[in-house]
Amino acid sequence: MFGIITGLGPRATVQFYSSLMNKITRRTSGRLPRLVLYNVAMSPAIENAFLKSSVEEQAVPRQQVRALLNEAVEHFLANQVKTVAMACNTLQDELTHLCATSGLTNLNMISATVNAIRARNAKRVLILGTASTYHDDLYGRRLTQQGIQCIYPNSAQQNFIETYIRHALDRSIEDSAKPLFADNVRKLAATTQADSVVLACTDLTGDLEEETCGLMVFDSLQLLAQISAEHIANRQELFV
Repeated sequence: MFGIITGLGPRATVQFYSSLMNKITRRTSGRLPRLVLYNVAMSPAIENAFLKSSVEEQAVPRQQVRALLNEAVEHFLANQVKTVAMACNTLQDELTHLCATSGLTNLNMISATVNAIRARNAKRVLILGTASTYHDDLYGRRLTQQGIQCIYPNSAQQNFIETYIRHALDRSIEDSAKPLFADNVRKLAATTQADSVVLACTDLTGDLEEETCGLMVFDSLQLLAQISAEHIANRQELFV
């Protein structure tokens, strides 16, 4: 069985499920797989803590998140799930650790994104995500190992990114905001001499196109949907 953790951003949840089903059905002549979805009981207070700043190991929000993810893992184990996916960058390594200690496999979206970056020979990669993603260096460690330079925005540069993510979480983004977002990203990339950008918050998915910003764009949610679809399509036991 394949499990999906949902609830870490309603917009991202909908986008991931829709993209995953589209990619699977194209491979399976329309057949849909058996899946187990678990929606975590996320709260605005926890979301805000990870969006706004770094969250230390013993901080209450991080302990709460670990408890919520552990609930999901226990539910999956009780339902014979072997492999899981979660469309959230910030908590990706938390889930990978829990899965490793529980005998589950997590399809890690950060690793998938780094593989895509390497395949396209990007050299200087601008990361757009939450403050916690930057603080935990989720992309920097992996990119550096591949000889790729990772660029995180400074606190002033992060303001427009955080604002946009907040609107995405509230599902209040207007179409007119997307060109402005792309323009701000283009200016930030020019300032930092980046040749590519990672949408390292899944609530940014689909809101930046290569044609509009003139950069290589790596959409972490879509890349997770891609590797998940490939995995599921090759598991005949998931289909009738």
